[in-house]
Amino acid sequence: MITRRPRLRWLLGLAAAALLIPSVAGAETCLSPYVRRLDRMEKYLYVFCVDADAQDNDFVITIDVDRASPTFGTIIHTLDLGSKGNETHHWGFTDDRTRIWAGGLFSSRIWIIDVATDPAAPRIEKVLDDVPEQTGLSGPHTYYALPGRMLLTFLGDADGGLPAGLAEFTNDGRFIRRIDQPEDAPYGYDVAVKPELNRMVSSSFTPLRNYGRPFAEMDLEDFGNELIVWDLKDRRPIQVMEAGLAPLEVRWSLIPGKNYGFTNCALDNSLYLFQGRGDGTYEAKKVADTAALPADLRQSPDDRFLYVSCFGGDEIQQWDVSDPEKPVLTSTVVPCVQPNMMHVTFDGKRMYVTNSLLSTLDRSENFCVRLVHIGPDGMKVDPFFDIDLTRFPTGPARGHDMLVN
Repeated sequence: MITRRPRLRWLLGLAAAALLIPSVAGAETCLSPYVRRLDRMEKYLYVFCVDADAQDNDFVITIDVDRASPTFGTIIHTLDLGSKGNETHHWGFTDDRTRIWAGGLFSSRIWIIDVATDPAAPRIEKVLDDVPEQTGLSGPHTYYALPGRMLLTFLGDADGGLPAGLAEFTNDGRFIRRIDQPEDAPYGYDVAVKPELNRMVSSSFTPLRNYGRPFAEMDLEDFGNELIVWDLKDRRPIQVMEAGLAPLEVRWSLIPGKNYGFTNCALDNSLYLFQGRGDGTYEAKKVADTAALPADLRQSPDDRFLYVSCFGGDEIQQWDVSDPEKPVLTSTVVPCVQPNMMHVTFDGKRMYVTNSLLSTLDRSENFCVRLVHIGPDGMKVDPFFDIDLTRFPTGPARGHDMLVN
């Protein structure tokens, strides 16, 4: 039984969390609801880069995206990460937006990057080299801000197998705890929370023993298809659902109180809807077929559209999800070969795109960063914004995740 005073504290905590959730219109999407939002035009675009042949150090580039700047559309800074072969992949802001947590899927190394001292020139504040030893996990994937701490998902155990899991750290890098997944859902990938509902959902991929091999050699039976529903406050799994093979990104509806969201199933070429039932349980069901290998999933700030990057189909799709059970394809665009990561701006009018998924999955060596404009008539590629990532002094680089500041 919950006593009155702890229950009151918990309700007040939920109310405080709700105040931190951005309004539906005019806010960056697909960040943790606890991250301080950028409510102005972006000035800098950070791109997490893998040295393409793994012979030189990985790095972060800063691209000037301030339209009033004389260096608009150019790379103005490069941050050497000090090591190579990391397979730098995803990252995320801390709740106060002063740091970016970033990691390598092959090395399990994590960098804490200061973006507050000089936003144009990020610097490394700390490197965590012993994450598998601390957590018993490998392949850090999603870096999700909670108040004063970071929640990380991992793709596998310390040896690169299963089970996957989650772990929490303080914003400055102190390990707090490991969170185990249920035995019947050992695969991990992404995570997202809905604070006002006290719910969290995580998704599935495959561990290092599989994603570290070329795609032709990967075992398709070594991918997960589960979505796990968690009690957010207790970090306790309460239900396991089945979706299509390799459900990747988790995107809750941005409308406060709405008890549903979406995931893109990469090896099922589909969108799945997960939604709460009246009895407190959840269901997951397929609601759309996409082009080949939907790799990333983003939302418009008004919650009307989903954007799906179809890495295998060489296109980005815009889906109207006003009726979440019946998505309607409204626009497609081809910004580059094998488009992957997207970042939608706070006003929903611009989308930045990179085109590397994994060094073991990329089929092109033409790496770039493109800009897509979003308007009432759909998506259009900006013909003048084309950042070539193949001409660094160290050779080509694979651009993956992005953040704006």
